[in-house]
Amino acid sequence: MVQLWIGIIGVLIMAGGLGGLFYLITKQNAVIGTKAIQFLAIVLVLPLLLVLGVTNVLGRETIGTIIGTVIGFVLSGFSKE
Repeated sequence: MVQLWIGIIGVLIMAGGLGGLFYLITKQNAVIGTKAIQFLAIVLVLPLLLVLGVTNVLGRETIGTIIGTVIGFVLSGFSKE
């Protein structure tokens, strides 16, 4: 039962992130740039990792590796500003 609720929360986080980005693009004529792609990476990958980790689809080592990769990707964009 707890896995179901965590899955629902993960999906809501993903939908909220996509909805917020879609709102910025359509209503405020925002451009999809580096920050938007980094935001999507966080909003889509981290809740997915949460759900897959709780359901024991992915192991701890795999989750740690993917989280490290996402953090490296997101933080690499700060040096270009």
